[in-house]
Amino acid sequence: MANPFGARFALAVFPILLALSAAMSEDIIRKPYIVHMEKSMKPHQFILHEHWYASLINELTSGTDAESLLLYTYDILLHGFAAILTSAEADALQTRKGCLAVIPSSVVKIHTTRSPHFLGLSGQDGNLWLRSHYGKDVIVGVLDSGIWPESESFHDGGLEPVPSKWKGTCESGEMFDSSQCNKKIIGARYFFKGYEANYGRLGKSEYKSARDNHGHGTHTAATVAGSPVEGASFSGFANGTATGMAPQARLAIYKVLWGRIDGDGTDIAAAMEKAVADGVDIISMSIGGPDMPFFQDSTAIIAFKAMEKGVFVSASAGNEGPVPYSVSNTAPWMTTVGASTVDREFPGPVMLGNMEIYRGTSTLYRPNVGEIDGNGRIPLVYLSQNENSKHCEAGTLNSTAVKGKIVLCDKKEPELLFSERSSWYEIIISAAEEAGAAGVVLGNNKYSGDEDILVHSSLPASIVSYAAGLKIKAYINSTSNPTAIIDSTGLTLVGEAIIAPIVPAFSSRGPSKAIPQVLKPDVVAPGANILAALPGGGYGIKSGTSMSCPHVSGIAALMRSVHPSWSPVSSNPFDLGAGHVNPSAAVDPGLVYDIAPQDYIHFLCTFNYTTQQISLLMEYKKSMSCPSGGAGDLNYPSFSVIFNATKLVEVKKRTVTNVGGVPAAYRVWVQSPANVKVSVEPNILKFTKQNEKLNYSVRFESKSSRGDAEFGEISWRRVQGVGTQEVRSPIAIVWQGD
Repeated sequence: MANPFGARFALAVFPILLALSAAMSEDIIRKPYIVHMEKSMKPHQFILHEHWYASLINELTSGTDAESLLLYTYDILLHGFAAILTSAEADALQTRKGCLAVIPSSVVKIHTTRSPHFLGLSGQDGNLWLRSHYGKDVIVGVLDSGIWPESESFHDGGLEPVPSKWKGTCESGEMFDSSQCNKKIIGARYFFKGYEANYGRLGKSEYKSARDNHGHGTHTAATVAGSPVEGASFSGFANGTATGMAPQARLAIYKVLWGRIDGDGTDIAAAMEKAVADGVDIISMSIGGPDMPFFQDSTAIIAFKAMEKGVFVSASAGNEGPVPYSVSNTAPWMTTVGASTVDREFPGPVMLGNMEIYRGTSTLYRPNVGEIDGNGRIPLVYLSQNENSKHCEAGTLNSTAVKGKIVLCDKKEPELLFSERSSWYEIIISAAEEAGAAGVVLGNNKYSGDEDILVHSSLPASIVSYAAGLKIKAYINSTSNPTAIIDSTGLTLVGEAIIAPIVPAFSSRGPSKAIPQVLKPDVVAPGANILAALPGGGYGIKSGTSMSCPHVSGIAALMRSVHPSWSPVSSNPFDLGAGHVNPSAAVDPGLVYDIAPQDYIHFLCTFNYTTQQISLLMEYKKSMSCPSGGAGDLNYPSFSVIFNATKLVEVKKRTVTNVGGVPAAYRVWVQSPANVKVSVEPNILKFTKQNEKLNYSVRFESKSSRGDAEFGEISWRRVQGVGTQEVRSPIAIVWQGD
């Protein structure tokens, strides 16, 4: 399994291993290998390394088309290629001049959702699932579009009676009877008054009840606490056992989204109030609005109240990436969750007539006999005559030009909103089908880069990166007879050969407009191509930070089960500095950064909030004066530093609490941004008692008066006592203009 916890944010998708079923033979067993080559050993007769690699495969596999065997060429992190070979061919290749190593790829059987296994929640001794009894009796309130109670993901087999702390109810409504709650779905409510006030009465297609007719809420609820279901898949994709992050936790459903998945702040506030009163431990909200001052944000205000009551609030970061300052739900008392990928792919490689192969993501399509199967090339066309035709918009494709051919379609610029992207893909594929195309290659633009959202398709289709799209266009322009093959066989790959996690383009980015002094999002978690339950009893694959949020909510439920007395801040389930959620490390972190409700009030003082504005969050005495210190002095487990022409030095203070054994000592390690000097005082923290608090300060000194955003980290590494804890805090540096 790939280890996600040392990964850093990245936008580039690195080369990975694919296996092409078209290359399989009944007589010869082939499997994928990664071949490491000495770059400088390329023979002079080959202009490109790709030609050299193809030649090697041709020599070894007489009678087999090298194009169908060569999967990737690598030239960034490693030098070499990936290919499907027999063991004899691999042994022979190892003897070739310039070959450094031929290593079998690690591909394992899928277990869906893949993410619990990717995050280390497997059934081995000492893991968080076992330690937490799978989140037993923790109650998660899900604010979303409702639930489909008949789904197998919400069966209550093996669950004990409803916890006595539960004070809520199961409301009946249209197509939803209170008897449909059980020991898994222990409560259900719905809130629509604010929505109707804004948009008018609910349409006839809506269920005025907690029943979900959209799918968003069912999917997120199953992700956070769905019961195990064997043999779950979507049309054969991602086949395996579907399970939520906390499969023994209980679900309380609060339907607040209606119509085209819109909600009103009043409904959300009412739902959160009910949730806290009902006795939930966790609130999971895959919803959000524009980033605004907290005193204008009803969700932030009510979330503060929930935090005061000991309820952990997790919210999605938004899907407006990769644009900076696009993150939402930025209140520091909420855990803001961005999206990441997992070590699973649905490959749909595009093979050109010049033997070049480009990584692609398959669409949700199953070929019929006689359709594109990898045995024959098909003419490839790109209609670049005008802006509309090159985007393959409906009614712009010349049927004479595309009939029976694979058509290359560009994604529009400027970037589409994430909510529009998947529907755009499907509209374009439909337009190509109407024009008689045999297949579609969908090229990302420079904003979406390597984004690979799975979409439904009525034709063989593949989504390729922006860079790949440029090379495919160059190939089309270089020959009078361009051809291609799309391998759309529905293969699913998992394992170490896939580089993960990375942050997909759609995930909203920081810094926050409202509070740039606090680093947001807090954490990223799996949110790309996630399989979970949908209305009607089936399963579907969805992407978005909406899918990431319930992962963190579920992990928080596991942690609450192990540490019921920890505050919502102490139980923030992420590996500091890595940026990626780390369940195993989070449950035994060694040190935590805790924040009392009053600390947030002091924090807001630095933004010149008035007494009246602050009183929206908590009772605030007029005689109380704001303490000295900047906003950065909030005891947050990260550092966001803003320099300008007149401020080139900043000092921030932090307090850590020892929640591990004693005696314990931690030594600091600093990775400074390139143009910033970072010093920490003291450099060693020694604890003699559990729950002891110690302070440290960090001095940031800019070496320049301006620059691009830079990043680094501070890490406290345990050097005394039992344990190998490493507590990381990321650093983000921004230089503001004159």
